[in-house]
Amino acid sequence: MSINAMSNHDFYTLLNQVVRPAAPVSTFELLFGREKQLGAIESVLYSDGRSVFIYGDRGVGKTSLAHTIAYKLQEENEPIFVGCEPSSTLASIINDIVVKTKPCKNYKNERSISAGINLLGFKLDTTVKKTDERSQLNINSISSAVLALEDLTKIHSQKPFIVIDEFDQIESQHEKQNFGRLVKALGDQNINVKLIFTGISDSLHSLIGGHLSSERQIHQTHLEALPWNGRFKIIDNAFGAFELKVDDNIRHKIAGLSDGFPHYVHLLCEKILTCAHAKSENIEIIDHDIFWEGLNDAVDSISETLKHDYVLATLGRQEYFHHLLWAMADAEDLQREKKTIKHSYSEICNQKQLNALSESQFDRQFNKLKSPEFGEVIVNAFEGRKGWFKFKENMIRGYVRMLAENNGVSLDFQRRFTAREPTARHVGVKTSTYKPLTTVEERAYRIQRTKKKN
Repeated sequence: MSINAMSNHDFYTLLNQVVRPAAPVSTFELLFGREKQLGAIESVLYSDGRSVFIYGDRGVGKTSLAHTIAYKLQEENEPIFVGCEPSSTLASIINDIVVKTKPCKNYKNERSISAGINLLGFKLDTTVKKTDERSQLNINSISSAVLALEDLTKIHSQKPFIVIDEFDQIESQHEKQNFGRLVKALGDQNINVKLIFTGISDSLHSLIGGHLSSERQIHQTHLEALPWNGRFKIIDNAFGAFELKVDDNIRHKIAGLSDGFPHYVHLLCEKILTCAHAKSENIEIIDHDIFWEGLNDAVDSISETLKHDYVLATLGRQEYFHHLLWAMADAEDLQREKKTIKHSYSEICNQKQLNALSESQFDRQFNKLKSPEFGEVIVNAFEGRKGWFKFKENMIRGYVRMLAENNGVSLDFQRRFTAREPTARHVGVKTSTYKPLTTVEERAYRIQRTKKKN
């Protein structure tokens, strides 16, 4: 059945099965590009006394990986999922875990109370069944937290898997460190409970700081941008489910615009498929018109928190501030040297047929993007090292890339200025791209260029 002939119910039901832009993936079938990390974490969690911490940028897929591994390994019951808040403490998280625990089918939580009464020579026996109710626990030490979790092996399953999501949200450094002490105690006492944390790297350091020797009991998984083959698998799976063909150029654009964030890949696929379903004519191939329409819808639907810094840096300001930010989103490098940013900026000006800012103007206007007035959307990439920059939050790059594409500017998603590695789009293609690594190479390049001119 063609996508246009599907009812809304059938279309959206299938759509929800193949793309998940808002909810974490929890099945191995949809977790593309993370097979290596999944295998490594699985082998660790079979070991006694080991917990896992998955860390990386916001939106890179930490929660999806945690959910998938928990569902895959949990037996007898469902995994337990809890989220952290700024005010969360060790006690509150343990209470949440206990409250959310579903007793396994074989667990009996009723106690019988019998009483005998003599009435006129006859004995009457009554049995009252009282059900245990889980209420607020008094977690006032690491030991009491360990006992509460150990009790789950009798109530929930022999080996409960618990996902503690967004650990970095906890504001108290002391409370974060308490979890490090908890992990150490669980390992030392060989309690058969598996903890899977997600967060950013700073929160991992806080966790380990609670007890330095806990580091050997915490398997650390750094989740980077989704590799290109993983992005393509999501795209092919989504459009293949609706028996639609996608031009290779469009596949590459979706994968590149996402910047390796699964959320963006799923979002773009969702919007493009929705546009295709809304067409009155029969759709078999996703063409550029449908792609542009879906891209526009995707840009409009990006969360306000991600838009905020970009809007602050550009709203009511000169157009070149857009171009400077688009230049920052060019290439695969997360950290950009200023001269390579200038190179990307010049290419954008050529595409837009605009006069570029002078050297001094570029420096002055670019530096404004680092100020609070402009949302500090750009920050120094390395402490104590001048001339290198990055976005304040890597996830902003994907949004900026989509905006550039939506405004008719094509960025090179695979070019690497620092590594000088050829990419799929540049192999066998003569390019004027300038990628010096050292001052010696730069001089050699200039000498060659002068000779050619003469």
